[in-house]
This record gives sequence, C-alpha cells and structure tokens, in this order.
Amino acid sequence: MHSRLAVGLVRYRLPLFIASLLLIVSCGYGLSQLTFSSDYRVFFEKDNPQLVAHEYIQTTFSRSDNILLVLHPRDNAVFTPERLAAVEWLTAQAWQLPHSQRIDSLTNFQHTFVDGDDLLVEDLFSDSANMSADDIAQRRQIALKEPMLVHRLLSEQGHVTAVNIELNLPGDQTVGTHLVMTEARKLRDEFKSMYPDFDVYITGVTPLNFAFDEVGQKDGETLMSLMFVIILVLVGVMLRSLSGTVATLAIILFGVLITMSVVGLLEMQLNTVNAVAPVIILTLAVADCVHILTHYLTARRKGMNKETAMIDALDVNMMPVFLTSLTTAIGFFSMNSSDSPPFQEFGTISAIGVMFTWLFSLTMLPQLVLWLNRKVPRQDTEHTVLYHRIGAFTIRHPRKLFFGALGFALLCFAFINNNVLNDDNFGYFSKKIEVRQGSDFAEENLNGMNLIEYSLDSKVENGISDTVFLQQVERFVEWYRQQPEVTHVFTFTDILKRLNQNMHNDDPAHYNLPASRELASQYQLLYEMSLPFGMDLNNQLNVNRSALRITVSIKGAKAQEILNLEERAQAWLAQNAPELQSPGASPSIMFASIGQRNIKSMIKGTIIAVVLISLTLVFALGSWKLGLFSLVPNAFPAAMMLGIWGAFVGEVNLAVAVVFSVTLGIVVDDTIHFLAKYLRGYRESGSVEQGIFYAFEHVGTAIVTTTVVLATGFGILALSEFKVNSVLGSMVAATIVIAMLFDALFLPAMLMLGRKILHPEERQSAADRRHKNSIDEADSSTPPTQTQPGGAKADAVV
Repeated sequence: MHSRLAVGLVRYRLPLFIASLLLIVSCGYGLSQLTFSSDYRVFFEKDNPQLVAHEYIQTTFSRSDNILLVLHPRDNAVFTPERLAAVEWLTAQAWQLPHSQRIDSLTNFQHTFVDGDDLLVEDLFSDSANMSADDIAQRRQIALKEPMLVHRLLSEQGHVTAVNIELNLPGDQTVGTHLVMTEARKLRDEFKSMYPDFDVYITGVTPLNFAFDEVGQKDGETLMSLMFVIILVLVGVMLRSLSGTVATLAIILFGVLITMSVVGLLEMQLNTVNAVAPVIILTLAVADCVHILTHYLTARRKGMNKETAMIDALDVNMMPVFLTSLTTAIGFFSMNSSDSPPFQEFGTISAIGVMFTWLFSLTMLPQLVLWLNRKVPRQDTEHTVLYHRIGAFTIRHPRKLFFGALGFALLCFAFINNNVLNDDNFGYFSKKIEVRQGSDFAEENLNGMNLIEYSLDSKVENGISDTVFLQQVERFVEWYRQQPEVTHVFTFTDILKRLNQNMHNDDPAHYNLPASRELASQYQLLYEMSLPFGMDLNNQLNVNRSALRITVSIKGAKAQEILNLEERAQAWLAQNAPELQSPGASPSIMFASIGQRNIKSMIKGTIIAVVLISLTLVFALGSWKLGLFSLVPNAFPAAMMLGIWGAFVGEVNLAVAVVFSVTLGIVVDDTIHFLAKYLRGYRESGSVEQGIFYAFEHVGTAIVTTTVVLATGFGILALSEFKVNSVLGSMVAATIVIAMLFDALFLPAMLMLGRKILHPEERQSAADRRHKNSIDEADSSTPPTQTQPGGAKADAVV
C-alpha cells in the first residue's frame, strides 16, 4: 500500500501544477523590483566598529571616494613638455566629470615660494608645452623632493604619475558610480587616443565599487547560463532520459524565478555575493529531482505503468527529499549569524529557493514527467551490478577503510593552521579586472593601495595651530614613516614645514614646524587665502580647524599585517600621545577585520545548525545512536577540505566562515538517503550486510549524480572573477566530493564495525553467515534481483 499523500500528489497532479504556476505568476512582479548595490559598504553591518570609524572620518573631512588615473609614459619620461602638457590636459578635463569636487595632479600641485614679503602659491607646472628645459628640470627637482607628491602622485624615479579625482557622490552611490565611471572611461579613452604613448590605469575607491557591481552582474548572467548547459548535459547523461532532463530543468527554472521574485518583493538588494544564489538554487534543485526520477525510471523499467511508478517513487523518496531540503535550508539559514549582510542574504535567498524547489518537485514534477515520458527506459539507471560490487568491497574491508579514512582525515587536520586570513578589497578581484590591474600597477610603481586614516583631534577650535599638538602629530607621522610596510604618509604638517622653510628664504635648515602657535596660524591663513577654487584644505582639516587627517599608505601587506600595524600604532599613541588616541579607519581596515569577525559570528550559527541538523537526523533515522553516528562522516569533510586547502593554497578570506554551515546542510543529504535505504534493507532482511547492499544498489546512482551536479555547480563559482565567490565555490565543491567518498567508504565501514552498538537485536542466521562468507565472490557475480518494496511502512523512518 502506498501512502495517501503520494497517491494524492499523482491523482491531483494537474490542479497542483496549475496552482504552482499561479503562485509563480503572482510573485512575478517582484522581478521588476530587483536592484543591485555597488557599494562596498554593504559587506558591513551599520554598527560595525570599523565602518563607524570610517564613516566618522568621511563626515568630518571631505569624502575619500575617488578615481585614480595612473599614467605611465612608455619611455618612462614624465618630465618632458609633451608629457606634462598631456597631464595638464587630463587635469583640466577631469573637472568636467560628474560629481568631481577636487583634482590633484603633478601639474596643479600647489607650489609655494616667497617673493619679498609675499607668500605666493601657484601650479607647479603651467603651460608646460612652452616651458624651457631648464625650468622643467628645476621644477622636476622640486617635485622629486616633495613628500606630498612622491609615492602619492609621482613615483620615486619620476617615471609614473597620477591624477586623483575626488568625488562627492549622491546618497544612492550605485547610480552616481555608474555615471561617473562611464564618463571616466570615456575620458581615459579620449586621452589615450590623443596621447598614445601613455599607458593609463584606473583604480581607486569608486572603480572598486563599480567592480563589485560589474563582476556581480557578470557572474549572475554568465555562470547561470553555463550552469544550465552543464546540468542539461550531466542529468541527461546520467539519467539517460530526455523527459527527465527537461522536467528537471523546468523545476529549477521555476524555483529560481519564484525565489528571485520573492527577493524583489522583500526589497532585498542584490550584490556581488548574493547575486550568485540562483546558481546555487538551480544546483541544489537537481538533487530532489534526481532521487525521484531515478526511482521512477527504475520502476518503469521493472514493468510499472507511469502513474504507479510515480506514486512508488514519491512514496519512497517524499520524506527523505523533504528532510534533505530541510537540513540544507537549516545550513543556509544559519548564515544569518554572519557579521556580513551579503552572506546573511545569500543564506536566506538560497534557503528560500531550496524549499520552493522541494515544493515544486512534489507539485510540478509528477505532471511534467507523466506528460513528457513516453518510453520505458531500457538502461539500468541504478547501475545495480556496479554498486553491488562497491558494497561488497566495503563489507569485505571495513577495518582497512575505517582506519585508513580516519588516518587520512587526521593527516588533513594537521594542515588546517596553515591557512591565513587575507581579506584584501582590491585583491578580491581577478587580475583580469580593470581595477585590480590598476591597483597592482600602482602598488608596484607608485604607492601602496591599502590605507589607514586617522582623525587626530586637539578638541579645541583652531587647535591645529597649537605647537604641542603639532609636535605630537609630527612624532606620530615620523613613527609611521619608519615602519617597513609604509610607503607614504599624507599630513598637513608637511605643508606647515614647507611654509616655514619658504618664510625663511627656503633654507632647508628651517624645514620644520613653526616655532609658535601664532606663526602656525599665520602660515595656515596665508596659504588658504592663496589657494585656487577646489584646492582648499577640507580634505585634510575639519571645519572648525580642531582636527586634522592623516592618511597612511601601505604596500605589500596582507590583512593580518595591516591589523598588526594598526595595533602597533594604537600602542604608540597610548604610550606617547594618549590624548590623541583615535582608531585607524579605512576600507582596508574594514576588510582586513571582517574575516575574523565573520568567523566569530558564525560560531553561534554553526552550533545552532549542528544541533538542528542532528535532531533532524535522529528523527529521520528513528534512532539517536544512528543519528549521532551519521554526524561523523558529515563533520569530517569540511575540516578535511580546510586541511587540504592549507597544504596546497594556504590563503582564505571571509568566505571560509560559512563553509561549514553551508556544507553540513548539503552533505548530510547523501547520508540521509543512504541510511534511509540501509534501514529499509536491514528491516526487511535483518542483516547489516544486506542493508548496505540495498542502500548501494538503490541510492548509489542518485548520490553520485547529485554529487557530480552539486560539485560542478559550486565548482562553477570558482570561475567567478570575485575571489570570495570563487573560494567559497571551490571549498564547497571539494567538501561535497570528500563527503561522497566518506559516505561510500567510511560510513558502511562504520556501520559494520558499530553493528553491536547500533543493532544489539541483530542475530545472524546460518544463511546470513553463508552470505557473508561468499562476499569475496561478489565482485565477479551478478547480484540477485532486488524486490521493489511497494509499501511505505518499511520506510516509515523517512
């Protein structure tokens, strides 16, 4: 007898199919509401301390959103009339870009000198095409000695220069970023057409934001299309059923459509991370369909008519498919404890998609299959002979497999600590991406792209002129300049020192801070009054002149090294200038910290996921002993993957924090299906060996098929040009493969060795013992025909 629910799903399949279609259509409006965010700040909670510190600096001084155009003359000669004229032209044209509020370059650097009693400020290079060689040579020497230029807008050798465009973007940065980047690329192309002997690179904060947008949308489009093609091939080859393949593709398409519609209705913005959720949904949807279709096609081959075969397939797989979908959804929902909102949203979207595709596999798949399927399959879709032999092998060598797998796992664990967290905002992107190419070139030839900024506050209006305050700032700046990771420190005190030298007949001996507060105030006032429009000091000083901004550039440092440097800076401030103590802030600090914060925040979610999935397994298997046993082969794969990753790669990012939760919910699916069939076979035969044979023969193909599809689906993420996605995809794909091998080799061996604990009631009959003694001959023999259970009672545990 089949269950009423299985019979009802087939009997009322057309109304259920229509109702499902209506549900999809009713949610369809949400697709038009989908939006994409290109702001890197979406990676952080609003109360993230590093984000709060960064936003404080952004609101206290002018914002640091910028585009850096790095210019490299191919003959390495910047200081020629033609090249300087080109920089002048680009500087002038950059003012025309949308939202530009300040342009800094080698040519418009505000050079100061004294004429009599007057302090004069002028562009360092003006009308360069008509400057004499001597004049250019003289000003070249000035430029190469100026700390506010070298390693910022000019290389130390003078072979590379840059134009920095500061932007004042609107609140909705996505729209503003698209507009300004479109125009900046047009300007770049126009410059290259006019001056073809220049190589031009684009980098900076705004191109970084735009890269998040471009890569996210590209991943969503290209990876999705690629995955559809791969699923079409894999499912078709493994099921050898055109109707089954088409039905599977329809289910995953429906699942993705309704999930993204719900995302739009919930006004959840897409970003670089959660935009790949559809790829994950269509990958996971295959598993439900494959288990049902494999059973259905086998039943058809054994002579059942279409409706009876579908009822039987649903009867046997309905509960396992529900439980596997539930555990997968639990794993993804646990990502909501992540400290990074995109991962929270990624988990929520994927979990919603998993449950919708489960629902459609019951309400839409039967109708589609019965509509499309016309022929009785001739192939043995369960590959009974092959998996009978694998089962025989695991039964024959339980100790070798158990301790061999355990030993290999322990060996992998030894390399876990080789992994180093390195979250680099520019390093997240492939070297094919424009902003990565620009940042790499700038880092190698001009300046470090990682920054740490400080707001040093005197807490008194106009307090930046106080000599004690200035001396403390200067000592801090000099300490930073002595650090090996630091390439440049941008500070207002350098301007004051230059002005002091100017006012003392440009005597180098007076390149130091003014001797009194009055002099400092006077120099500052004279300088600010002489500056042209757009070149004020608001990027360095706050409005009431009580605080100044220091920007430290760092080269070649990994995330932990950046955090260590900031920690040393805080220690220096605490010991030498505690009244100035202020947290270092920047996107570099934010991303360097997020990996560790994400790991800590995910511990809670992982524990919750483990508890809920454990309870699900105990309920599903009807045995707390078997439920706990089943956790072992599911807990090991992710840890083994991290060990293998540590041995061969060694660098991870914030994605590593969610790998365990995601994979636990997925890899446990195979265990549920295997143990469900094992228990069915055991209860019919009373033999552990027969239970293992039954499991391999009836679920082996489905497990291998789903593993190949899942590993391929997540593996496709490795093709992403966004490193967080590629690392996540590679890690999850590797974990899924390891889990399948553990389920195929370690789990049966554990069942054999733990039979007295798991089945104390087992009593081997003489026939069982004879069967066990004949296992050595199983590899060369054809297994006996398995009867196909028709009732639900034997499989009631699942």
